Parts: sequence; structure tokens; C-alpha cells
Amino acid sequence: MNMIRVLLASTCLVLLAAHAQAGGLDDFKAANAAVEQGQSEVAIRLFTEALSSGELSPTDQLTARWLRGREYTARSLIADAFQKQESARALRDSAISDFTAALALKPNDDRVYVARAEARHMNGDYDAAVADFDAAIKIKSSPVTLVQRAASLRAKGDYDRAIDDYSAALAASSNANDDSASEIQNERGFAQFLAGRFDSAATDFERALALGTTAHTGDVLWLPYQAAWLHIARARAGQNDDEELARSAAKIDLKQWPGTLIAYFMGQITLDQVASTSTHGAMTRSRACNISVFSGELALVKKDNAEAARQFESARDACNIHTMQYLAAGVELKRLGK
Repeated sequence: MNMIRVLLASTCLVLLAAHAQAGGLDDFKAANAAVEQGQSEVAIRLFTEALSSGELSPTDQLTARWLRGREYTARSLIADAFQKQESARALRDSAISDFTAALALKPNDDRVYVARAEARHMNGDYDAAVADFDAAIKIKSSPVTLVQRAASLRAKGDYDRAIDDYSAALAASSNANDDSASEIQNERGFAQFLAGRFDSAATDFERALALGTTAHTGDVLWLPYQAAWLHIARARAGQNDDEELARSAAKIDLKQWPGTLIAYFMGQITLDQVASTSTHGAMTRSRACNISVFSGELALVKKDNAEAARQFESARDACNIHTMQYLAAGVELKRLGK
């Protein structure tokens, strides 16, 4: 009788172990499916349960860490959009922990270095982000990663290295379509602008406009913003671009946002008439952000530093913290000693 009990107990233990293993693997498979279906919260929970089971192979652990980290990062952007910065940072910290664990499993995975760099960049840890991008580029260099590292360098104020990266990305993208080259040219223009090299910024913005026009035919947002930044760069450089602005204006609906920005630059409407109200909170903040930034830049052109500071402070309140506008407003405030 005792022997039978021992055998039954042993059998139960084997069955329980088998169930635990199947549970961990099933959770892992279900988590992958949840990722494909865009069910972020479900994916995170299932990956957590799968990892906690202790039954995943090193390869599956790597995948689970990598994918869960990406989901944490994606959710952090949603938190940012709702101005929940503490929650966003905590989610990215969790992502960074996952990516670090993934690198312990596979130290030469460039995609994980890039993912951790992105999370660190969004947390404002630009030095660490650059270090991760450096590691990724040593493993596998690409124009995309160069552009990403350039953005971190630009954010930390290392404009010369950022411009070098953008230039290298342009050279490496010689076979890319005009739209890709236009985007890189545009990003280099922003780096030049933040560095106070407004002539060079205008040159880059002009080139980006020429390269991207065909690809963005019919895009009611692209041309007005491109024309606006080109106009501001030229104005800050002391250049008169009235004729160029008029040519762009002829292709834009000046009665609809953001075409109204161009109408404002041309003196056809007042600042209060630039943007109509919107019931969409994010859209309202985006418009307020852009209006404040461009108004601040125009105030600097007119040497009204007090008004410029007021507008840039408004921009810092309205702009998403990951946007170029937010960064530009901060740089301008610093120049103004604010």
C-alpha cells in the first residue's frame, strides 16, 4: 500500500511539472499572439507569467524580454500623450530592465541596444542613449540608427556630432527614395537651427522641401509646416523670402490649419485667427504648441525677447515632450537666459 502511495505521489509530481511547463509555454505563445493583435496589456501580463514560470528556454526568454520591453515602451508613449510623465517614465524603466536582461542573454543584439537607447532617450538620459546607439552601430550600422543617434546627440546639445551623423546617413542613403532623403535633410536642418546656424538650416529646409514635394502631394499638413520652418530659418538668418513664401502659399489652403500659419506670416490674418478651436484635446494642444513656437520665433526676429520668452514658455506647457517643438522652445529659452 505504501508503495502504491509513493508511485501515485510521484506520478502527480510529474503531471504537475508537465502542466507548469505547458502553462509557461502556452502563456508565451498567447503573449506573442496578443502582440500581433495589439493587446498590449494582455501581452505584458502573459509574458510576465511565462517568464515567472521558469520554463522558457534562453531563446524564448530573450524574445519575451524583447517583446515585453517594446510593449512597455509603446504604453509609455500613450501615458505621455495624456501628460502622465511619471507613469511614462516608470514604464520605460521597466522596458530598460527588460532590454538589459535581454542583452545579458545575447550581448551582440543590435536591435535590443537600439530599443534600450530609444527608451533611454525618451527618459532624457541622452548620454546613455548615445552609448547604446554606439554599441548598436558597432554591431550593425545603418542610416536609420545613425539618424536615431543624431537625434540623441541633438537633444543633448552636441550639434556638431549630430550633424555629422545626419550627413553620414544622407551619404549612406544615396539609393533611398527622395522622401527618405528629405526627412534626413529636414532633421539635419533642425540640428543646424538649434545650433544657431540659421543660414545652413535654411539650406537644409529648402533641400528637404524640394526633395519631398512629389511624395507629399496632397498632404495638407506637410507643405505648410515645411514652408513655415523654411521661412523662420531665413528670417532668423536675416534673409527676405517673401517671394518664396508666396510661391508656397499658392499651393496651400490658407484658410485651413496649418495653412493659416502661412497666411499669418504673410500678414493676411492676426495671431488670434490662426487656429480655430477643436474638440479633440490632443489636436488643440498640438496647434497651441506650434502657434507658440512660431510666434516665439517671429518675436525673436522682431527682437521682442519678452514676448518670445512668453510664447516659448507656453510652448513648453503645450508641446509633447518628445517633439522637436518642445526641444526648440527649451533651447530658445536657454538662449534668452530663462
